[in-house]
Amino acid sequence: MREYAAISKPISEGEIAQEAIRQELSRILESPIFVQSDRLGRFLRYTVETTLAGDAEILKEYLIGTDVYERKPPYHPSVDSIVRSEARRLRGKLKEYYESVGRYDAVFIYYRPGSYVPAFRRRDKQEGGGLAMDRALRELLTEGLVAKALEVPSVSREINLRIVFEGTVRVLCPRAESPGPTESRSGRSMRSGFNSGR
Repeated sequence: MREYAAISKPISEGEIAQEAIRQELSRILESPIFVQSDRLGRFLRYTVETTLAGDAEILKEYLIGTDVYERKPPYHPSVDSIVRSEARRLRGKLKEYYESVGRYDAVFIYYRPGSYVPAFRRRDKQEGGGLAMDRALRELLTEGLVAKALEVPSVSREINLRIVFEGTVRVLCPRAESPGPTESRSGRSMRSGFNSGR
């Protein structure tokens, strides 16, 4: 494999510092989701470091096949689909990572379909928390989960719920106030929004 130059400037117009991207890369590779996937880890590291070095345009299927997966000539990507298969697996693993361990990470690394060039996006803390809160609220309003949240205090803490009085749940999140109560399927009155005083 080739050596990568250490560059610390942001990759474009001051968006995200390369050091922040490298720290995110390390977090991903050290996570339980990736620690057992050596080949996917090599694919991820190779494409991220090549992009940070300013060589994203060379990230083609043939080069990844020879440099990462050590395919020897005569290697034909049209016959050997290892890179395409692994790219699909990598997208799936990254999705799993960001839906679990990395749900609050400030930097988001992803691959657009059909591309081997990683893209980087900054996620602020509220965005990550808001996504988790939206998902938790949807799950809460699903049949049977309201009772589970009311009965198990650890679930209430995990999804930031407070029981105001029996049968009502107030969801606290830093967003605009909801216009009024929402009825769950079980018929209990639900009020969401950022309320401090009742």
